[in-house]
Amino acid sequence: MRGTPSLIRKINRSNIIGLIQKRGSLSRSEISRISGLSLPSVSRIIDSLIQEGILKEIGKGKSLRGKKPLLIDINSDHQYVFGVEISRKGQIILCNLTGKVLRREQYFPDPSQGPLSIANQLSKKITQLSHSLNLLPNKIAGVGIGTPGFLFKAGPLISQSPFFGWNSINAVEIFEKSFPYPVIVENVAKASAIAEKMYGYGKQFDNFFYIFTDWGVGGGFFTGGALYRGINGNAGEFGHTIIEQNGVPCYCGNLGCLEQYTSTDAIVREARSFNKNIKDFDSVMNAFQLGDSKIIALIEKSGEILGKGVANIINLLNPEAIIIGGEIARKCPIYIQSAIEQARGAVFSLEARKTPVITSQLGEEAVAMGMASDVISRFINGNLPIKREE
Repeated sequence: MRGTPSLIRKINRSNIIGLIQKRGSLSRSEISRISGLSLPSVSRIIDSLIQEGILKEIGKGKSLRGKKPLLIDINSDHQYVFGVEISRKGQIILCNLTGKVLRREQYFPDPSQGPLSIANQLSKKITQLSHSLNLLPNKIAGVGIGTPGFLFKAGPLISQSPFFGWNSINAVEIFEKSFPYPVIVENVAKASAIAEKMYGYGKQFDNFFYIFTDWGVGGGFFTGGALYRGINGNAGEFGHTIIEQNGVPCYCGNLGCLEQYTSTDAIVREARSFNKNIKDFDSVMNAFQLGDSKIIALIEKSGEILGKGVANIINLLNPEAIIIGGEIARKCPIYIQSAIEQARGAVFSLEARKTPVITSQLGEEAVAMGMASDVISRFINGNLPIKREE
């Protein structure tokens, strides 16, 4: 089936922007040559994007002979975006349209206060930041917010969970009402996967599964170079795959969810059972650094259980790679090594056992970076709704 003219124009527009993002400043003739589009078509699209403010002419390039070509690049300061992570150690970053981080701040909300309280706090925080930087609302393309997830199954233990309150409220609607500009909401695992694809090892692969190992455990699956969200946007709930029948109770109401063995909260819970000095994951790490044999064994065991889940993913999806990020992955190499060893032995196909399992190197800003890049991509490709107070 042939595409409509408007769809073809949209695809060509996206391809041209993508070329400039990937290669840097280019002339119209270079874009025409690389993309395979005719020079008149390229010129029309670029002229339109310059008029919109997304692209700009930055001066003349080099030429071996003849007239020097005008170079085109992203107009980085045309608009700005905020990327946010809602967690115990959250982040707020401000980026320009090239994704350059211009401002970063730590943000320490208590997620258990629920979406409404967090939305009010966040709106005030971003308004204060905008005022301090003399940014008017019409210069902000949008806000991307990474959340713990929302509208999910919950059992009796939800009241003791940091996710309490998120299970029964549509966080998208709450956040959309709190800002005068477009808002994109995604769970923290998918946000990290987006960042990995844009800035990390994921750039090498079209098909990979990203695992988020933090206070919760989740995933994001890229296939054909795009994030697979599923029919309702809920794909990737890796932490709620059941790893043990009649196992540890989960706040979702099930028994034996992977998250209850492999997250920071799970590790802290188990560590407290034999060490009353453990208060949080930082104290677990302190004990680990001091060589506490029980803590080391606990982290290794948690990694082994994660490895069973990794093997399940490889057996089911056969991705090019598994990439593991989040706080545990950043801080505990033995956790990752235990997972790799367990997965290697549990993968069915001998060829699939060669699947690379890689530790992300993006750091603690991954969620905020992923959300900012998602807003940038939607905005420059014309997929972000206009919602501004002038």
